[in-house]
Amino acid sequence: MLAVAVVCTLVNSASLRPGFIHDDHPIIEQNERLRGLDRLPQVFTTGYWPPGEAAGPALYRPVTLLTFALNRAADGLRPFGFRLVDLLLHVLNTLLVLRLAARLWPPSATRAPGGARPLDPALLAGLLFAVHPAHTEALGEVVGRAELLGAAGVLGSVLAFLAARDASQRGAGDAGTAAGVPWGWYTLSLALLLAGFFAKESAAVAPALLLAADLLLSGRRPVWAFHLAAFAALGAALAVRHAVLAGAGPAAPIAFIDNPMVQWPFLQGRLTALGVLARYAHILVWPARLSIDYSYAAIPAAGGLLDPWALAGGILVLGWAVAVVRVRRGTPGIAFAVAWIGLALAPVANLLVPIGTLMAERLLYLPSVGFCMAAAAAFARVSNRVGGTARWAGAAARLAAVVLLVALAARTVVRLQDWRDDYTIFRAALRVAPESVRALFNYASACEERGDDGEATAAYTKALGLWGDFADAHYNFAGLLARQKKWAEAVGHYREALRLQPANVQFMVNLAHSLDGQGQVEEARDLLRSALAIDPRSAVGFTNLGAIELRTGDIQAALRDYAEAARLEPGNAGYLRNLAVAQHAAGDRQSVETFRRALAIRPDDPDLLDGLGLSLLDSGDAAGARLALGRAVAGRPAHPVYRYHLARALEQSNDLQQAATEYREAIRLAPSVPIPYRGLGLLLERLGDHDGALVALERAAALDTGGTVMDETARVLLATLRRRARSDP
Repeated sequence: MLAVAVVCTLVNSASLRPGFIHDDHPIIEQNERLRGLDRLPQVFTTGYWPPGEAAGPALYRPVTLLTFALNRAADGLRPFGFRLVDLLLHVLNTLLVLRLAARLWPPSATRAPGGARPLDPALLAGLLFAVHPAHTEALGEVVGRAELLGAAGVLGSVLAFLAARDASQRGAGDAGTAAGVPWGWYTLSLALLLAGFFAKESAAVAPALLLAADLLLSGRRPVWAFHLAAFAALGAALAVRHAVLAGAGPAAPIAFIDNPMVQWPFLQGRLTALGVLARYAHILVWPARLSIDYSYAAIPAAGGLLDPWALAGGILVLGWAVAVVRVRRGTPGIAFAVAWIGLALAPVANLLVPIGTLMAERLLYLPSVGFCMAAAAAFARVSNRVGGTARWAGAAARLAAVVLLVALAARTVVRLQDWRDDYTIFRAALRVAPESVRALFNYASACEERGDDGEATAAYTKALGLWGDFADAHYNFAGLLARQKKWAEAVGHYREALRLQPANVQFMVNLAHSLDGQGQVEEARDLLRSALAIDPRSAVGFTNLGAIELRTGDIQAALRDYAEAARLEPGNAGYLRNLAVAQHAAGDRQSVETFRRALAIRPDDPDLLDGLGLSLLDSGDAAGARLALGRAVAGRPAHPVYRYHLARALEQSNDLQQAATEYREAIRLAPSVPIPYRGLGLLLERLGDHDGALVALERAAALDTGGTVMDETARVLLATLRRRARSDP
């Protein structure tokens, strides 16, 4: 067991290196319910996805979320701790597979003919499970823990049940057994069943696997009372799940992009699902090409009854049923392993009911238990027969097993390199599934984060060319265009996103922002008011509306809107800054206190320090202004506006020489801006430097083409200095 655990750890150790990837961001990093153990009740009374995340059908996985909360409480948001737990869970599952396989094929049952050293199918099954590349997705994202925990619950439940049957057969009278009934083992089996289900829904297959184990492995009359209890426990768990999710509101429908068969005709959808089963089998047997995403249009719809993938899937289903029936008497262990594959795939195969995804490698984690056991048993059976004919043949078979394991391990090590970050994993996905719209979308988002707008534009464009009704892609692409101030194009994509999701407040708010940038202020204002009528808790809606009101001169309306945004999100320093700016513009000295509240959240923010400095300056506190503005300049020394404001504070503090120095530095940093020239000119006149004042004011006047900087005071002084210069000999 130790050797298997070490192999599993070494081969999969690369999974410890990455940070959070893809779904880890909303479920772990941004999940408010995980911020403290005092919020644990929310983990059990809400769904898996954070409130507001329209990720698809509602899920309920409190056990998985509980482990994330404990991880965060123990080690903060450092990814290594989360990933270490996942790796240890995979090692645990590997050992459970080894234990289950050893229960199916004890060493005494695997002797090779002629007394040759046999190949141990249990050891081979454990090693296959430890290194199989199909498991890399469960380890690549931290949220793959749901698969790991669900599988651990199912494996533990089956092993506990088999231990109960063995104890019952022996008639042991230990502490856990009363009158020949090992209640402790049965209770543990049911508890693990429930824990697995509340970690991942696919663990609902556990009662069926328990029944299969009893029918195929015990050789005695099934314990019908226990199986009734197992299905009843599952029913109760389903009822709890339904009650919690019903309280959270209606679930989002299955998205076409994630599982397009929800909109395909019934027969075409099921034929495509059969084709997916064939693709799963291909990955288990030949895991050369792996992808994080198989959404639309990575897997084409089945072309009919003679579609090659659908035919292959149908043959596999028939072959599975025949294999279970044919081998159950002679080799019940292999029959159980084969039965495990089909039963574990049933909930995720889209044949019975559509699920939230058409295909995903992570869904193979639990079914691969049966595959690894069946493949190992078949290989060992052939190897041991061949080894009985000649010593060299047995050695060759063992060498073949080693080569197979090394090849799979190498593929796992290489594949885990793709799981470095969002950019790397989705770039790798596009090499395997270049038509996957979701992969293109996520790749484009990752490119944006890297600052590669050109590559992001190409990916968004291709995604929308494949599926023009992808609202999120329109929305993200519009955001990229808005950042580039391509307002007309941004508005077009925002309108398309809003057409597809008419009541999406986030889309409405951002469309209004682009309309405002395009100069369509009234439409932007009306759209924001409509958005706030739908969701009066949209803080960003209020702050954007406040910006329009402030710019169009309705300062009281701006104050109301900004104050509401700050009330809705009191921990948002940006919203407090907006409110403080509006208060300052209205002459309200409360702006000083509002800036200080924002600085309590972001203590060294130069913009907030600059705003505080100006508010203090206008309220007559030159010393306080000088201190705040000095900190702003220290934080961003190349910012000309901060330098200009500091110069004003220094001048008001009567530190005139230092003020002149700051005015000159502002001019050096922004030589085409007239404002610091005007300030320097007025200051130099106070210092008696008439020539310097004349030069500075002349430059200010030349740059002030709109006549907005040179006020009456500056114009009169400039005229006086010009007359004086002309009258001097």
